[in-house]
Amino acid sequence: MEKIILRKARTEDLDSMWNNIWQDKELAKFMLWKPVENIEEAKIRLQKTIEYQKSNLAFYICLEETDEVIGFLGAVDTGDCIFEDTGICIASKYQGKGFGKQAMQLLLKMIFEELGGKEFIYSCFEENKKSQKFCESLGFEYKYSKQSIRKWDGLKYTARYYKKTGE
Repeated sequence: MEKIILRKARTEDLDSMWNNIWQDKELAKFMLWKPVENIEEAKIRLQKTIEYQKSNLAFYICLEETDEVIGFLGAVDTGDCIFEDTGICIASKYQGKGFGKQAMQLLLKMIFEELGGKEFIYSCFEENKKSQKFCESLGFEYKYSKQSIRKWDGLKYTARYYKKTGE
């Protein structure tokens, strides 16, 4: 299996993000971000991502050999060393190959071993059965569900929340 690395966004990631993720409307269906309509929007989003990642626990997921961006993930400390995901996304053509699992294991190791995290909360759309199966395969336990509204299009959805504690 190919290995991945987590790293901060760079200007040269534009093509990978545009082609692999941001313009994929099907991929965005279960995400909180809005698909990008054109390359100019993608350039703006990339600059915002670079700035955001400078001071946040957020990373691009890249293939180790080629450095191609195939996804992203991140988390935020909500207080008392409880972290919550800010999204995890793997490009459609790279799903089902273990890359998301590798990336989440790296993030969890960072949170629990390096940052002293006590608990990690993972959320996903109730309809996203792949995401539910994914987090359960990593040992997350269902915590609760909550109705939400996606900001960019007003979509009403139910979010399922799962938790994992540091061991």
